This record gives sequence, structure tokens and C-alpha cells, in this order.
Amino acid sequence: MDHLDRKILGAFQKDARVKNADLARELGVAPSTMLERVRRLEDRGYFDGFKALVNPEKLGLDVQALISVSLGQHSTQTIRPFEEAVKSIPNIMVCYHVTGRFDYMLHIVAKNLKELGTLVKEQIASLPGVGKTETFLIFSEIKNENGYPME
Repeated sequence: MDHLDRKILGAFQKDARVKNADLARELGVAPSTMLERVRRLEDRGYFDGFKALVNPEKLGLDVQALISVSLGQHSTQTIRPFEEAVKSIPNIMVCYHVTGRFDYMLHIVAKNLKELGTLVKEQIASLPGVGKTETFLIFSEIKNENGYPME
């Protein structure tokens, strides 16, 4: 990966709908070179996909929270079923397996506080192996950078 590849990846992180010819012109290379480079980056797995960033508030999802989860036991028989169950809950946007006081951090969205409470009590707390949860309401988003540093 060279400097041009990094510039291409950076441009796609900012706008995945960027046109090949426009990006070639911006970076000072021939459109054929740009197409070849983009295809090579795709073939080598540098792109995990192309997605639109949807505004959750436009969907009526006005509440976001981080939920810490501690499992009662730490075994394959507990971890695997928990992780599979998490994948089936559409309101869980992200699930991280972490170190520290908690075992997992979940980012969830809900229409309102009532729905959030229901999600936590009836779905998340009852997932296989869950020993304890703690909820952190998100007041505002200060930074949400979806692109990685290209330097």
C-alpha cells in the first residue's frame, strides 16, 4: 500500500459514492489507473463494504445508550450463546467484547425511554449468561468518526 492507495481509501471513507473520474482528477492520475487501484484494494479486502449513514432520529430512534454487560460465568458454554443472541436483537447496533470491569459493551437505540427500559429488562438482561447490566444514556454525540486515520 502506497501513498496513493491511502488517499483513495481516505476519499472513499469520506464519500463512498465518489465517482472514479472525479477522484482520478482530484488525485492527478488517469481514470484507468484509478479504476485499477480501486479494484486492487477491493480484491485485497481493504473495503468491508459500502453503507449509507442513516440519521436514527429520522427513524424515530431518539434514545441511544451504552449497556455494559457482565456475564455470570466465563466459559464457552456462556460466551457463545450470549454472542449469538446479541446478533438477533436489531436495536443492538454494536457489541464489543472488552477488558476491565465488564465483559461486553453494547450500543443500543430505542424510540424512547420506555422502549429502552423494556429492551434492557426483557431482552438484554435475559440473554444467556448475563449476570449484571449497567445502562449509560447518551446525552449527545461529540464525535463519531467512521473513517480510520490514513497517515
